[in-house]
Amino acid sequence: MGAMNQSLGLVQSITPSEKNNLFKIKTLGGTRDYHTIIPGKFEVSGGMEYYLQGAAFIRQAIGEDTATSATIDSGPQIEYPSATAGMFKHCMGSAESPGINDFPSFQLEFTDYETTASVDSDADLPGYKTNLRRTYVGCRANSLTLSATIDEPVKVSVDWLAKRVIVATGDETYSTEMTQDPYVFYQGGVYLTTGVATCNTPQSDLAAGNDQLTLVNNFDFTINNNCEAVWYICGTTTSYDSIRSAKTIFPKGRDYELKLGLHYKNREMYERFLGAVNATADQSTFTKPQIVLDFVRTGVIGSVFNPTSSPDYIRIVAASCVFDDITINGAPEDIVGNDVTVFTKSVKVYSVDDDSNYEA
Repeated sequence: MGAMNQSLGLVQSITPSEKNNLFKIKTLGGTRDYHTIIPGKFEVSGGMEYYLQGAAFIRQAIGEDTATSATIDSGPQIEYPSATAGMFKHCMGSAESPGINDFPSFQLEFTDYETTASVDSDADLPGYKTNLRRTYVGCRANSLTLSATIDEPVKVSVDWLAKRVIVATGDETYSTEMTQDPYVFYQGGVYLTTGVATCNTPQSDLAAGNDQLTLVNNFDFTINNNCEAVWYICGTTTSYDSIRSAKTIFPKGRDYELKLGLHYKNREMYERFLGAVNATADQSTFTKPQIVLDFVRTGVIGSVFNPTSSPDYIRIVAASCVFDDITINGAPEDIVGNDVTVFTKSVKVYSVDDDSNYEA
């Protein structure tokens, strides 16, 4: 699903929305009714939810996929060429986001089957194909939220904007479905460290430093590109646009947010909210740790590699984290809950899988 003809995953819902932004005009000297109704700008947006099987679509929200930390798409590097099929390391989220012209876009196809006919030439013929195939083109991911809980597989929610929609009656464009099971909670790990965590930092090192948060019930990690659709008085300037469609979709300043739901263990999380471990009052300066979110399907993160099992994992590293709010919930007969919201300066998403190109 998308311009690169990749499967999105196990889609749970899709909610496209189109709006004509009508001009409803009355006139002096006329009746109490409208004098005329004129179509305005054609606006397209939508959302979708899917269970996370692979990381390819995350690139659409972050912007680039590199082997290092370059600001342009340079492609992944072969991480473990000795593995059976060859595994590739992707690094998404460099120090600088790609510019507007380089930020990725995709197309989204949504087909409703209304007949199984193969005839598509004459509406008067019996069996005329009447499928509704909508292709949303020029899409950019406005926000993406990755949610993990113990009650269902890891889910991704996406809000997107599109330039226009093209309608046809044919069959869907075929894409190969992913065969992996979606990630689930018991494959995960959450760490908070004042050290430096990268794609190659083993989980054992983080655990040895008492950096693992062991009582996490759920988390929501959100990337928001604050996209804005833009129209111009000059109208369309290319054959790819319609006269009323948006001319471009600008990704603006990027925001990150992380929400953690934990069972209360000790006072340390509250002290971090105040500014630093062992703080006894609100601080004027903050210790800004890294938070690491891992999901490991097979293999081992870091330098240790098991040649009999190809590594397959996703690691999210949120840098310079600051706690925005905290709630400690207590009630009779309930386990004390500890909910925190974290803002982070920058994020890198690392994935190792057998996908050599997130664009193809």
